[in-house]
Amino acid sequence: MTSTNANEETTIAVLEAAKDALDVINKSSITELRSFVRPPAVCQSVFEGVGILFQPSKTKFEWSDAKRLMNDQFVSRLKQYDVDTITSDQLARLTTVLARDECQLQLVRSTSLACYSICLWLDRIVAYKRLQQHVAEQQTHTGR
Repeated sequence: MTSTNANEETTIAVLEAAKDALDVINKSSITELRSFVRPPAVCQSVFEGVGILFQPSKTKFEWSDAKRLMNDQFVSRLKQYDVDTITSDQLARLTTVLARDECQLQLVRSTSLACYSICLWLDRIVAYKRLQQHVAEQQTHTGR
């Protein structure tokens, strides 16, 4: 197997892991999230990350914006999101959000399983994009 094939397989595996993270979210967990009038900071930050992807022109993503996204198709929309359309600006903003203390996976997990799954999805998307950039840089240096 060539290095390029291994890199492509790795990027695909990372992307599949991102989608798999969403499998634990069900309608009742979304209903629970939607019921928050004032969500925990963890949930607010995780959904700020979602907002960066789904509403990139917004500079301030409010909980009311998050609630509008959480409809019956929400999880399907996350799974079908075209990560190859993420801009470098979105990636930088998302990386900043995920670096916050309240977005550390263990803390998120102890607050909300649904938010944990979404945060894990966001984390895997960032990993995918970084790996994709690394592969592109390698191909540029090797002349492929």
